[in-house]
Amino acid sequence: MAQGPPLAQLSPGSQVSGTYLLNSVELGTTKNGQAFGKLILGDPSGQVPGRLWDRAEELLAPLEAGRAVKIRGRVDSFRGQAQVIVEHIEPTTAEPADFLPASPIAPEELWQQLGKALRQVHDRNLKQLLDLFFADQAFRNTFGRAPAAKAAHHAYVAGLLEHTASLATMAVAAADHYTHLDRDVLIAGALLHDIGKTQELTLGPPIDYTDQGRLMGHLVLGLDMLEKRLARLPKFPAATADHLRHLIVSHHGFEQFGSPTKPKTPEAVALHLLDDLDAKTAMVKEALAARPEGQDWTAFHRLLERHLFTPAAETGAPASTEPESEPTPEPTTPTLF
Repeated sequence: MAQGPPLAQLSPGSQVSGTYLLNSVELGTTKNGQAFGKLILGDPSGQVPGRLWDRAEELLAPLEAGRAVKIRGRVDSFRGQAQVIVEHIEPTTAEPADFLPASPIAPEELWQQLGKALRQVHDRNLKQLLDLFFADQAFRNTFGRAPAAKAAHHAYVAGLLEHTASLATMAVAAADHYTHLDRDVLIAGALLHDIGKTQELTLGPPIDYTDQGRLMGHLVLGLDMLEKRLARLPKFPAATADHLRHLIVSHHGFEQFGSPTKPKTPEAVALHLLDDLDAKTAMVKEALAARPEGQDWTAFHRLLERHLFTPAAETGAPASTEPESEPTPEPTTPTLF
């Protein structure tokens, strides 16, 4: 795959050649009646708009959004932002998901982190159950590339693996500190809590909900996946099975966030709080990274319902002004997970 320079690093006046994801494609018409192409190109670093002025109908006929394309052109500036003037475009056989944003942590490192937590589970029945998931290569392949969300947090390739490895590591630490918690059950719950996202979400591109995801959601899908594995373990303790079911369906914490019941065991309360911590910490990190250079404040974060602040002086950047006034939050039910 002859991937070109990162789109986020393109500068006006330069030439560009390489393979990118065609996020969107549309034919337009100039005032003179000439057809032209309106494109959005993407790669792991971001996306930029593009324009195809010559032979638009011919070159765009075999293309559709969501596939990888090879392009050649030059970088222009439009309203202060980079824009690619495409001179040639053609389809490629490159895997589209390879051009989506991905976890900044190497997959091998994430699997090692998850495996370390997995080895902390000593209960024989739970170990057998977890092996039916994490020793299954087909499941590992899907789980290892799945996003953790469409947009809220860890919304990129291997985001689910990153989130789960992080949460399982925190579960180990929490069980060490709060010794009244059932260590094995809490760690197992952390490892299994979001398994339904492997069926709820698709890498597309773009990352989106599957039909099953829209119809049932990952709590129901995860519960179904658990039931199918439990059916293969006829001697699995019924009480432990019920506890795992409760951990999956209650980990969002509240009905307004999608859980049909609140957490009602010590392990379920701990799992919900740890999951919430990992998700919101990721949101904060991503929001701060998206600030314009030199800014102390982020834009208003709709899900967190606040601006976020880190003094630019701490990183050597000049201080910025205060944020714009906060918009009134929309009266919708947020989805944090």
